[in-house]
Amino acid sequence: MVSILLPCVQELRHGYLPRILHNLTTQTGNWEIVAAVSPSTDGTAELLATYPQVRVLPGLARNRAQRLNAALAASTGEYVLLHHPATLLPEKTAIAEIERLLANYVWGAFRHRFDLEHGLLAFTSWYANEIRFRRGIVYFDHGVFVRRVALVQVGGVPDLDIFEDTALSDRLRRLGPPAQSPLTVITSARRFRQRGIYRQALLNQALKLCYHLRVDPLVLNRWYEQSFPINVQYEDAP
Repeated sequence: MVSILLPCVQELRHGYLPRILHNLTTQTGNWEIVAAVSPSTDGTAELLATYPQVRVLPGLARNRAQRLNAALAASTGEYVLLHHPATLLPEKTAIAEIERLLANYVWGAFRHRFDLEHGLLAFTSWYANEIRFRRGIVYFDHGVFVRRVALVQVGGVPDLDIFEDTALSDRLRRLGPPAQSPLTVITSARRFRQRGIYRQALLNQALKLCYHLRVDPLVLNRWYEQSFPINVQYEDAP
């Protein structure tokens, strides 16, 4: 069975959660959905509760990594999908694809594209698929899947406010290279819409540089979130 771990906080404002739930609950195969929900005031938990296929796990997790780890502890599948809360899986076939690849690989992910047509965004997805993926660095918006035993072996998702997927890739890569599915996930370009495509792209590159220079991820995520909190709900966030 594939355990789909869905981390949520204030998701209705982004408009993707209903689409994600429809996408997940119409997948074929053997799966369970565990949604770990941090305190939300926009009806996120209430919407999740209307889906009998979804196990809603309320908690006080402060970031996405903690939500994913809470869902992992409550799930039971041999395989685990670390679902990004702004990404749509390939329709109907994703679970079978995960099972196919994890029969021979320790971990893997899908190919990626954004839901907004723009040359720079197309290049970003190409780079993620063809260059970064080959280096064994895979972001959660690719739909990362992994054998449970391997995820537990590396200590779960690193408890970082940002770049937790990069840190997890570093750990999983020691167990083997990631498998890349030929199927494609679609990710919301909401950050690029909010801030502007070029401004967001420059910010992303600056953050990556600072991460590799070992700047505290908490500081980096405060810079990243600014007035658009998504991953972490800070006490002073709007």
